[in-house]
Amino acid sequence: MSRKVDTRALRAGVTKPWLSSWFAEGAKYAIALVEDDKIRKHLSKKLRTCGLDQILIERSIQKIIITIRVSKPGIVIGRKGSGLGQLRAELSKITKADIDLQIEEVKRPDLSAAIVAENLAMQIERRVHAKRALSMAVKKSTESGAKGIKIEISGTVNGPNSVALSDSATFGKVPTQTLRADIDYARATAFTRGGTIGVKVWIYRGEISE
Repeated sequence: MSRKVDTRALRAGVTKPWLSSWFAEGAKYAIALVEDDKIRKHLSKKLRTCGLDQILIERSIQKIIITIRVSKPGIVIGRKGSGLGQLRAELSKITKADIDLQIEEVKRPDLSAAIVAENLAMQIERRVHAKRALSMAVKKSTESGAKGIKIEISGTVNGPNSVALSDSATFGKVPTQTLRADIDYARATAFTRGGTIGVKVWIYRGEISE
């Protein structure tokens, strides 16, 4: 069986930033790590339809800064900031630190692997034909400037009574082993009547010069 490395983990600290930036020792490290995981899971579920790209977490002694990158910031913020207030109240149940929420807009969502993967999963849940959804995702990403894209879906793609299989669509090149290549990778899961369908997306956005 082959062993594959997450393209983001391979480039962390080289061409990709860390998603969590903080330092702790002993039991404080374990507590902060668990809090980060709970925060990410809660926001990923809560903001699934908002085009969630990344969740960046920075910590100081008594403060935590959470930067949420989404393609639809208006839905997250809500009318007169009501959405942010609700999110802050929900996150205060997870961590005791002071929470500073910052919302950033993703200008080109079709170049974000996380947004493309989640959109594909939601389309499959709405019973959109898998091949059509794949071809449309590839077309939109290439029109937005992607140098290459690769999408894989696995599961009972053809309905609840079908045999589980894998399908894929590619365009251009995706040099996953080249560190200077700007590769964005994400996974998503579609929950259907026939079971879960996994979605993996790789998007090559060009090379990063030193």
